[in-house]
Amino acid sequence: MIEFTSRQLRAFLLVAQHHNFSRAAEALLITPSGLSLLIRELENQLGFRLFDRTTRHVGLTADGNKLLPVVRRSLEELEGAVS
Repeated sequence: MIEFTSRQLRAFLLVAQHHNFSRAAEALLITPSGLSLLIRELENQLGFRLFDRTTRHVGLTADGNKLLPVVRRSLEELEGAVS
């Protein structure tokens, strides 16, 4: 069974939206290295990479593109249920 946290999913969503680890980390109020750790843990748990990273660009992989709408929907449902 795959276990991941809402924080990991939120980190994934923010990196996908910002295409930048530093800006996503700022939005989560954590350090870029802390954000990288969250994403790395999520990728390890899922068994595939979510982002193609270079020094100038962060983009979703094909698997990341498939996962994005699922994560977006799941977080919206979770936030709706909590509020």
